[in-house]
Amino acid sequence: MNEKQSHVFNTPRWHKTCLMPTHGKGIYVYDSEGKSYLDAIGGTHVISIGHGVTEVADAIAEQSRQLCFIHKAQFTSEPQERLADVVTAMAPEGMDRVGFVTSGSTANEMAFQVALYYHQLRGKPSKYKIISRWHSYHGHTIATLAMSGSRFVRNSLPPFDLLNFPHIQAPHCYQCPYGLTYPSCQLACANELARTIEQEGPDTIAAFIAEPIIGGAGSAIVPPPGYYEKIREICDFYDILFISEEIITGFGRTGKNFGIDHWNVIPDMITATKALSSGYAPIGAVIIHKRVREIFDHATKNIPLSLFTYAGHPISCAAALAVQNYLAEHNLIEKCAVIGKYLKNELQKLAARESFIGDVRGEGLLIGIEFVQNRETHQPFSRSLGITEKIMQTGLKNGLILRGRFGTGTGVDGDHILISPPFIITEAQCDELVEKLELTFKEVKQSLNLVCAE
Repeated sequence: MNEKQSHVFNTPRWHKTCLMPTHGKGIYVYDSEGKSYLDAIGGTHVISIGHGVTEVADAIAEQSRQLCFIHKAQFTSEPQERLADVVTAMAPEGMDRVGFVTSGSTANEMAFQVALYYHQLRGKPSKYKIISRWHSYHGHTIATLAMSGSRFVRNSLPPFDLLNFPHIQAPHCYQCPYGLTYPSCQLACANELARTIEQEGPDTIAAFIAEPIIGGAGSAIVPPPGYYEKIREICDFYDILFISEEIITGFGRTGKNFGIDHWNVIPDMITATKALSSGYAPIGAVIIHKRVREIFDHATKNIPLSLFTYAGHPISCAAALAVQNYLAEHNLIEKCAVIGKYLKNELQKLAARESFIGDVRGEGLLIGIEFVQNRETHQPFSRSLGITEKIMQTGLKNGLILRGRFGTGTGVDGDHILISPPFIITEAQCDELVEKLELTFKEVKQSLNLVCAE
C-alpha cells in the first residue's frame, strides 16, 4: 500500500515501505503480492510459537464467547488466575505475585510506580530515581523514555526527558567503554552502579533497571560472569530494588524461562511481555518478589496503583495461557536453547567469511551481530554510512525481515542487528536465514564499496 493512501498515523519507517501482509504461517509472513518473508525477528522479538496455531485461536474464540471484558476493581477472571499460577511457577524462587498489563512500556511504568510506593510505605519517600544503563530501551511513556539509554531514542528525547534519571555504562565487553578486559577489569561496569548511587545520593535512588541480556538497543549484549551477582550485592547494600527488564528475554527467548536465570540472582521485580502471548494478544506482566509484596500487604492506606483499565484482560490472558501451555507441551524453551546454539554457530561461520562482522553474541534465539571496519581494533563504521538501515532494506528485498540499531553506548557510530526468530525454527530454516543474510551482506558491502581490515 502507498503510505499516502493510508489514514493510519505512523512515524517514518526505516524501510520506507508500507507492505500489506495477508497471512502468516509458522515463521513466514506473506504479502498481498504473494511474496514470502522469513521473519528473522519474530515480529520484533515477539513471536515464539509462530503464526497460525489453532489451539491459541480456539482459546481466544472460546473466551470471547464467554466473557469479553470485566474490570479489575470488582472482579478477577479464571484465565487471569490460571495464567498467574503459570507465570509465578516459571519465575525465580520467591516471586509469587504478578500484575498483568498491556505492553512493555506499561510493564516498566508499573514497576517504576511499585518501586516508588514500596519506599514510601517504608517511610523513605525521597527514594524516587531509577538508575538504568546506556544502550538500553525501556519504553515510550515519560518515565520509561527517561530510563532509556538508547541513542536512537534519546536523540529526539527533549523536551520529554522530564525526570532526568541517571545512567551507567553497559557491560559491553566487545566495545568496553573503559578500555579494559575481563576478568582483569574487576567488573568496573557493575561497580559504576555503586559510584553513581553515591554521587546521586543513596536516599534518592529507588531502583536499578536492566535487561539481563541487552536486546533491541544493544543487539544481545551478554554481561560477563559475576556481573549480576555484583549488581545484586550493590542493590542490597544501598537498599534499592533490582528490576530485571525482560520485555524481550522473558518466557524462553534465551533458552531459559527468564534471562536472569543465566545468573545466580533473584531480582525484586521482573517485567516481561513479548513472548508471553507470542503476539496473539497484547499483554505484559510485572512479577513481584514476596519481600516487596509483603510491604503492600501490610499497608495501612490505599495505594493509587491502578494497573490501567485493560490490565488482566480476559481474552489476552486466555491467549497467553494457551501460548504458555503450547510452549510447555512442545518443550519449546528447551528447543530454543538447542536450535539457538545451532544458529549462533552458523552465524559464527558466516562471520569467518565476512570481514565486516566483528562480533556474534547472545543466548538461545536472541543473537546479535555487530559490524566493524577493523576486527583487530573493533573500530565501528561511521554513522553517516547508515549500514544498519541498508542491511534492513536490502534484507526485506531478499525476503528477510531484520531489525537493527546503531551506537556503542558511548557514541552514535557503530551498527548491529538482532536475530530473534520464533522458537519453532528448524535447522533447515536456520540455514535459509543465514543464506539470505549472507546475500544481503554481500549486496550491502558492494553497494557501499566497504573495505574492511581483518
